[in-house]
Amino acid sequence: MPVIVGYSSSDDDMGSLESVEVVNTKQSGSKGEVSTGFQEPLLIPKNKLYVDETTFKLGKRAIETTAHVKQKKRKKGNPEDDDFSGPWAKFESSEEEQYSEPEEQEQEESEAIKPKTNEQVPDTTESIPTSELIDSETSYYHGRSYMKIPNDVPVNLKKAPGHQHCFVPKKIIHTYNGHSRGVTKLETYRHLLLSGGNDSKIKLWDLYHGRELLRVFTGHNQAVKDLCFNSTGTQFLSSGFDRKVLVWNTETGELEKTIKVDGIPNVVKYNPNNELEILVGLSNKKINHYDLSREDFQSPIQTYDHHLGAINSITIIENNKRFMTTSDDKSVRFWDWQINIPRKIISDPSQHSMPTAIVYPGGNYIALQSMDNSIHVIQGNGKYKSMKKKSFSGHQVAGYGIDIDISPDGKIIMSGDANGFGYFWDWKTCKLINKLKVNNKPITCIRFLPHETSKVLLAGTSGEIYYCD
Repeated sequence: MPVIVGYSSSDDDMGSLESVEVVNTKQSGSKGEVSTGFQEPLLIPKNKLYVDETTFKLGKRAIETTAHVKQKKRKKGNPEDDDFSGPWAKFESSEEEQYSEPEEQEQEESEAIKPKTNEQVPDTTESIPTSELIDSETSYYHGRSYMKIPNDVPVNLKKAPGHQHCFVPKKIIHTYNGHSRGVTKLETYRHLLLSGGNDSKIKLWDLYHGRELLRVFTGHNQAVKDLCFNSTGTQFLSSGFDRKVLVWNTETGELEKTIKVDGIPNVVKYNPNNELEILVGLSNKKINHYDLSREDFQSPIQTYDHHLGAINSITIIENNKRFMTTSDDKSVRFWDWQINIPRKIISDPSQHSMPTAIVYPGGNYIALQSMDNSIHVIQGNGKYKSMKKKSFSGHQVAGYGIDIDISPDGKIIMSGDANGFGYFWDWKTCKLINKLKVNNKPITCIRFLPHETSKVLLAGTSGEIYYCD
């Protein structure tokens, strides 16, 4: 129902106004009784009546607003005066009149209805990369560099791994405190253990003697995604969800270089042929190849961009001649260095995504963790044919990017599990040897110590790092 029946906002309809007494039609008391609720005269157009009290109030407000606007006059002034503005003059209003512009009213209304909250805006400022040396008086390395390989351990850490016969671990012998929000990556170098966590920290641990925390590296603003030692252990790479790749000095804790990328760096790897070059697999389907010796090392020297999904893993194969990548597009691709054309593609409609891969000692086979709760094996060279008769299953990995590893002698293949187990199979027979329960939460990281016979590290979303033997 319109506010005023037949009312128009044009000047012609507003030209004739008369004073009438409007009767409130609201009934009260007995039937038929009428009360005169509004005695105040009001200027309204002729022959225009209100129907009820609500419509009357709305119409009154509309007419008052229109009359108020109409009462405003422009400053005509004298054309001969210096301050003459003509038709561009501002409206003049009386001093007694308090009128707020619509913009001010809208602002007041928005502030009135704006919910009050005690939530604090998160701090997005970047922290300064630092590292803290944890050196107690009881530490084996007190006053000495922890990079020196110890000689007073039961194994020869300077000898090449793979000469010993390996066995399946049976129990937990030590538990590292690890990370408060879960462990995302484990990396080892002889006597040292490097761990990255969802708490954005990187920690360096001693694997022998007191098994103490040696140093804490703080450079990422978000969870750590991947870690990688160089061949001598003097340097390592780290990547995080903050879209940065950092190059650290292991001994001094100094941050040597920072590379900012345009995607989440899911995996980082050194080029074993030239460790001044690194590979970074990104969530934007690309693999960037950087040369850290160049002045403009922030720009990749080569980009491999044939994948159709986020890069999950990079594996160096064929005695460092090539590398292999897996992706969310459920394909496996093989590359020659600095050539942006895959040498080989393995893709099938029935194939599942493969988050991690590991090369069998000697390089004849490659094992790939598959999201169909199984581990598949392909040839490590030649045509990279699938070994359909060699498959390992029984664990739960669907929905998690869980690591796999192989013992240095090649007899045991192992994997984490979504239910907190460590699974161990015989490589030759593909039969399950043992499954070790370490936690009720998913175990996503697993590492066999390369110089030991049965020592394995396991970690996951609980945050602890389990040292098993």
